[in-house]
Amino acid sequence: MKISKILAGMSAAAIVASMAMIPASAAGTKLNVSDDLAKIGRQTQDDIFAVFFNGDESEGAVNKDAISDLGAVYGASFTIKVDNNDWNTIGGGGSINFNSKSGGWNAKDWAGGSWVEDDKPKDTLCYTTEEEGTYVLEYLGDAPVFATTDGDADNYAAVGINNWAADLKGIDVVGMKVLGADGNVLFEAGSNKDKKEVQKKPVAEESSSGADSTPSGTDSKKDDSKKDDKSSAAATSTAATSSKSGTTTTATSSAAASDNVAATGATAGLALAGVALAGAAIVISKRK
Repeated sequence: MKISKILAGMSAAAIVASMAMIPASAAGTKLNVSDDLAKIGRQTQDDIFAVFFNGDESEGAVNKDAISDLGAVYGASFTIKVDNNDWNTIGGGGSINFNSKSGGWNAKDWAGGSWVEDDKPKDTLCYTTEEEGTYVLEYLGDAPVFATTDGDADNYAAVGINNWAADLKGIDVVGMKVLGADGNVLFEAGSNKDKKEVQKKPVAEESSSGADSTPSGTDSKKDDSKKDDKSSAAATSTAATSSKSGTTTTATSSAAASDNVAATGATAGLALAGVALAGAAIVISKRK
């Protein structure tokens, strides 16, 4: 067999293998919401959960008296539980959402486990806790997420969490907090855990990438130089839950997750291609 045919065959095999690594779908794994949170919120589809603080009560639970001034809301946090092995090998991501009549869909992206990228930090930080497999996802901005007009009877305002990870065994949402300007708690429900340092990438992943073996991660302190224009994250996540004048609509898009998963698959494909070409080189050397 000619050398050119050997190389062509090996390269084709590598390309086919790399294509197989990219999932056809990136629909989010189900969010398993604890019973106490389910009573005060809404889950109109599996991968999104929201708690309403204003809106139409005929469409579900509304905690109208829980926060006296919606204009004082600067952020929120959710406590989640995951299979730690999945978290550190598969990874996860999604968004914390602030949905209102005044601001529309305002999504703040989060990433955890192997999805954490030091050169692409998220507005929503993923903190670890003392309990293995339990994490705190927190967004705290420098401006209110709702307008004071959202407190009017005809308006709606909700805080939610969205999940894009397709391959996790599941994500248990067990607690949530709504935060004020200084991180003070305006509303709390469920079983929340004390946050520790910002979650770091698994050491195994760092070593296998050929990079420095020292675990890397975002700083444990919140970056004070957040940009207001990050609210445009809604453009990359069109997942939405809205409640207007007695009508609730929900839509999901996993574009960001698809990009992340596809990138992982492409990386694996390139690695396979390298192995295939190396094998071809060995064949060639033997034929000399």
